[in-house]
Amino acid sequence: MFRLKRLSLVILSTLIFTIAFSTMAFAIEVNADSQSRNSGNSVTLPVFWYHQIFSDKPLYIHDADTDTWYDSVKGTVEIKWSNYVSMAKSLTADLQVPDGTYQFTLVTTDSSTSDSIEGTFNIIKNGVVVASNIKGQVYGLSLAEGNYFKFYSDDMKWHFSAYITKRIDG
Repeated sequence: MFRLKRLSLVILSTLIFTIAFSTMAFAIEVNADSQSRNSGNSVTLPVFWYHQIFSDKPLYIHDADTDTWYDSVKGTVEIKWSNYVSMAKSLTADLQVPDGTYQFTLVTTDSSTSDSIEGTFNIIKNGVVVASNIKGQVYGLSLAEGNYFKFYSDDMKWHFSAYITKRIDG
């Protein structure tokens, strides 16, 4: 009996998910078509609902505790987010500077677009939490590979930036 209920729930969830995204794609297509007719020009709208950015070329870090800017930074950053699914967001930055290691992680999300994520972040330096649940924003996320994106805390004291070395939009 339990297996039958579970199977029914999985089938129902899959059906709802499929209908929701099919409806969304249809609405976007209809909107693009009506804009094309109204303007007299063809309109191409790249509509993506999932984004992923990778970087293995960090640019800068600013440490608010020591007021130090680092321009010799190594490491990786990975950001994943969705415009439509509020819980599908993550940011992990593992960055090394000459005198230590920093980790930036996204804790909660207040809002997101195809270009930015606003929320709360944790910052760890050399294994010790140095900033917990600070408000901040990552932006420049819609840019093409080769451009850079930035993170700033709302008080503008913490910062990191990195070049986009790979992106996936779907």
